[in-house]
Amino acid sequence: MASIQKFFLAVLLLVGSASALAAEGRLSLWEARSPQGATVYLFGSVHVCNASCFPLPQAVLKRLDSSRKLMVEIDPQRADAQQKLLAVAMLPAGQKLSSRMGATQWRALTDASGKMGLPAEMLETMRPWMVDMMLSLGAAQQMGYDVAQGIDLNLMQRAKERGLGLEELETVDAQVAAVSGGSEQEQIQALNRSVEQLRDGRMGGYLNDMIRAWQTGDSAGLDRLVHETMPERDTLTKVLIDQRNQVMASGIAQKMADGQPRFVVVGVAHLVGTGGVPELLRKRGYQVRQLGTAD
Repeated sequence: MASIQKFFLAVLLLVGSASALAAEGRLSLWEARSPQGATVYLFGSVHVCNASCFPLPQAVLKRLDSSRKLMVEIDPQRADAQQKLLAVAMLPAGQKLSSRMGATQWRALTDASGKMGLPAEMLETMRPWMVDMMLSLGAAQQMGYDVAQGIDLNLMQRAKERGLGLEELETVDAQVAAVSGGSEQEQIQALNRSVEQLRDGRMGGYLNDMIRAWQTGDSAGLDRLVHETMPERDTLTKVLIDQRNQVMASGIAQKMADGQPRFVVVGVAHLVGTGGVPELLRKRGYQVRQLGTAD
């Protein structure tokens, strides 16, 4: 699960067909070997998808099947995850989101949400990041994508059938803190950017670019697109991506001390750029290479 704000659009909606991905040769899949010789595979996930994304490329499934453990951000099927998320998603009693936004911004938001069947009355009691999340998921659903068709769940089911152990890289509390992080002003700015893309009809083009980059394993293109709408020095970027990358890399390195081969599936935005998990592992002495369908 990984997952939020523009990050949701950059990660949740990185979707495309497996056949198109395979045809291009490169995959959003990395192999990393520790200084002690243990191997871990890192696969960039999309958390919502549709039937066209399956079956996954054999190069991916082969690496999963050869592993002993599957590592995920957190188990998305945990009951406490949604409960804890909702507990921090609401504004204090008596407070309204509209009073925190300008009249023009609020009107643009309710126009966009209304087209998705999300009434203004429901949004009034929510924090900006939660509203942004709902808009992102609503846009995905309108495009025919579904959380139930996410890559994470598919790989978790396959791992379970093959007897692989499941390990989590984050705690529920840590992930909830991340998705609700940043100042309220930054959250409102991120929400406004989402509304503008919906209003101006630019979201489709943006998502198409993201899809093509994910399909072709274009890590540089993915990194550029993620940061187009998430400024590098923005607190949200640091909390949602940069700090979590450090935690993930540390967690992987610690677990790999036992020498067992592992397969890691996390949101693909965590795997790209100089601050991505593959590069952080490289700095720890790991030998890292991006794989393709021919590997």
